[in-house]
Amino acid sequence: MRKRTYGAVFEPTRTGYSVYFPDLPGCVTTGADLEDAQREAADALSLHLHGMEQDGDLIPNPSDTVLMNRDTAPGSFVVLITADIPDFL
Repeated sequence: MRKRTYGAVFEPTRTGYSVYFPDLPGCVTTGADLEDAQREAADALSLHLHGMEQDGDLIPNPSDTVLMNRDTAPGSFVVLITADIPDFL
């Protein structure tokens, strides 16, 4: 297994958290609480990166600018999420 770490933006909602990865458009998820959102974010990131590999897409390197992004919604915060990417032969 390989590991990749990206910054994820967690936005509080009425029902929990919405999560997105600015470096990976389309990689989004939700969670009922912070623990659930972190677990779902790791799963979403793993699946998204695996899908990109399968499609032959270039996987971008994680950017440091996500950690300094001030354009998020009030109450939002960035968490580093690590994905386990399975190696398939």
